[in-house]
Amino acid sequence: MAEWSKAPDSSVFAYLKYEVDWVFWYSYGCALGDNSTFWVSSVVPVISCWQMKSYNIPRRSWLISITYLLISSTAWVVQAGNRQEYQYRDEAIENKLICAGKLADYAACQCDPSAGDYSCINAQFVDANVFLDISTNYKYIKSVTFHGNNFQDLTSTPLFGSDSQNSLIKLNLSANYIVNLNSNALRNMPNLQVLDISNNEIVFRPRDVDFLTHTPHLTQLYMRRAFTVTMNRTQQFDLMLEMFRQAKLDYLQVLDLSYNFIHNVPFEIGCPFPALQTLDLRQNFLKNFIVNETCIKDVKTINLSRNQFYVIPDDFRALANKAQPETFLLRNQFYCDCKSKDFITWLRSTKSVREKNSLVCDRASPKMYIGARIAEVPLNKLTCDEPLFTSHAYSNFANFLILAFCLVQMF
Repeated sequence: MAEWSKAPDSSVFAYLKYEVDWVFWYSYGCALGDNSTFWVSSVVPVISCWQMKSYNIPRRSWLISITYLLISSTAWVVQAGNRQEYQYRDEAIENKLICAGKLADYAACQCDPSAGDYSCINAQFVDANVFLDISTNYKYIKSVTFHGNNFQDLTSTPLFGSDSQNSLIKLNLSANYIVNLNSNALRNMPNLQVLDISNNEIVFRPRDVDFLTHTPHLTQLYMRRAFTVTMNRTQQFDLMLEMFRQAKLDYLQVLDLSYNFIHNVPFEIGCPFPALQTLDLRQNFLKNFIVNETCIKDVKTINLSRNQFYVIPDDFRALANKAQPETFLLRNQFYCDCKSKDFITWLRSTKSVREKNSLVCDRASPKMYIGARIAEVPLNKLTCDEPLFTSHAYSNFANFLILAFCLVQMF
């Protein structure tokens, strides 16, 4: 039997065929007593039947050993082929997502024309005219994300130019240090459904209250930690509410106003949105929630968690009694003492609070009930021996520290 040479490197499949053929001929040759020399594998030295016999190794053991070598080398070849395949695939994907025009110079930008998806994350752009590069080079635009830039001012003209972007559904402008919105920035986006302007430093101005009038089909509006100005809060929220009124967002289902240091919610907050399903007011400074009850009667979720609801006021309880079942989320630091019996009794009986059985006493008198479930704490054993409420001055100082910490985190 002729000596075998190493399998060619040009084809993985040819190599595998070589290995299979070799095992067949090796078994056949040795069984006939042939003392020919064989190349066991591309990673194993030359060996012969005569050498194997000189060690008095049974033929069955030969076959087991050779089969093991074949499996090992085959697995190695397959893995190498897979690695090369994945490498080519990754390179193809990267090349596919390279943007056209000026955006091609930025590795932080990716463009997928087939999906209509374009994003520039942490590209540190300062000129909002960069949006024109997308509309100039692409016709199908469905989703645009510009996150982690430094625009400060949105353009006074439409972001994507004079052409109407009828296919644009989602626009994410979060974390761009935006201060001024400018009333025409969203013009020519008639079918926009999702707008995210979270994590900015927005200051509402009277001339910008029509900012949202160009996007009547919005279903989701995210304004999480969207404004950090602490002065003239009442005026700012009045302007925000006027912006909501003028927008006529009849299809809006989700409104996120969490993490905005809000002390009081505008009474008409839900009225501009007849289809509203979710109102997120987490992580604010709310101690109560007094709004027009007729405007929230169809809302399914109002998240008031991580506010300053140490107790549940009477007027809030009256409002909640008229809401749908399990409307409110109230994960707060509740205080439980002899004065808390009324709100605890109400909380146990109401159907309007979701996950109420998980609520606990953050402070309690006596202290042994700290961490106890409100649904289980014995009312007849609560006392007023421990002072649970701090002074007004201390509370203001604590609020200042919380605000300072949040501002530091943003920078």
